[in-house]
Amino acid sequence: MCSISEIARRINNKINETKLFILLTNSIDWLIAHSSQGEPYSNSVLIVRLDAIGDFILWLDSAKEFRKLYPDKKIVLCANAVWSGLAERFPYWDEIIAVEENRFRFDIFYRIKLLLFIRRQRFTVAVQPTFSRNLIGDSLIRSTGSQQRIGSQGDLNNISKHDKAISDTWYTKLIFSDDAPLMELKRNAEFVRGLGAENFTSSVAEVRKYFEPPAVLIHENPYYVVFPGALWKYKVWPASNYAELIIRLSKSFGWQVVLCGSLEEKSICDEIMGKSSGVNIKNLAGKTSLVELLEVICGSKMLVGNDTSAIHIAAATGVPSVCILGGGHFGRFLPYELERKGSGPLPTAVIKKMDCYGCDWRCIYPMRRDQPFPCIDSITVDQVEHACIQAASEVPGKIFP
Repeated sequence: MCSISEIARRINNKINETKLFILLTNSIDWLIAHSSQGEPYSNSVLIVRLDAIGDFILWLDSAKEFRKLYPDKKIVLCANAVWSGLAERFPYWDEIIAVEENRFRFDIFYRIKLLLFIRRQRFTVAVQPTFSRNLIGDSLIRSTGSQQRIGSQGDLNNISKHDKAISDTWYTKLIFSDDAPLMELKRNAEFVRGLGAENFTSSVAEVRKYFEPPAVLIHENPYYVVFPGALWKYKVWPASNYAELIIRLSKSFGWQVVLCGSLEEKSICDEIMGKSSGVNIKNLAGKTSLVELLEVICGSKMLVGNDTSAIHIAAATGVPSVCILGGGHFGRFLPYELERKGSGPLPTAVIKKMDCYGCDWRCIYPMRRDQPFPCIDSITVDQVEHACIQAASEVPGKIFP
């Protein structure tokens, strides 16, 4: 067993190694950003968007406007590798550069190669439309050396005040962002208007036309999707609740249940199956690509899940959905608020309103490792069942307290 002094020594060494690594990456970034480019600028625009799948889906309605803003230029999207394959389905850009964020953070050679590649493209304009910027996106913008480097004034959600003060100087223009809280669709539209599309208003992207279910995923019988996982386990409604909900809805609808999620979410899907005996369930957790997941959702009658990308995919494909929603970011990503009417149903939010809503997931209550946040744990099966029945019939987009 290590002594306290040995543990302290190891921690101190680790801290010093981290400081050296940060110093090294900062030096590399500076050298690349100040290296000679030589050749004239190309007639091209780089858009940097590296956030999560759901953020990408929410951005798509605004993303299409870049063709109008830069009609005579080649548009290149610098995309999170997690969803870059999905981005290839859309005609809003001419080329995609996939970025693996973790490799960029920790693999020096990958970082150098990517930054040099981007700098050599000589983009005339580089834009990062993300409101909650981080240093990776800012570093990519800096490396371009573009004549115009445009970003959002943004917030401090993903970056420290000190780092943001520095990276703000890497832009030639920062688009105004209202200090008041805005739903993400409105926030994206705010940025597009700041670029010059003054009359643009926000709505839900309509993506169904770009997808058709492949033969292997076509279901002969009507089905609905249950997406019980989440990026953070504390945002996951209990498996026992999902199982009880599925049993009840089988009596109301008679539809087949399709469980979806990543390979990491297979365990909760297996648990739900085990507790839902007698119900017609197909478990696709870990068996679909992101594009295939979208196609499965697109062909469904309804989707039920936590606050994840699946809810936004359902909205974009015109599928009624029910979201079991906590209060951490209430109002930013859900419930939806539109500036122009969309053509499909909006997600239905099921909530347990608490005074601490808007906590940014900094929960003030004691937490147990095996329980979700109280605002999620308090949502009952009765509430969600009622919301599902309504959403599948005639009243999507409501909030069920």
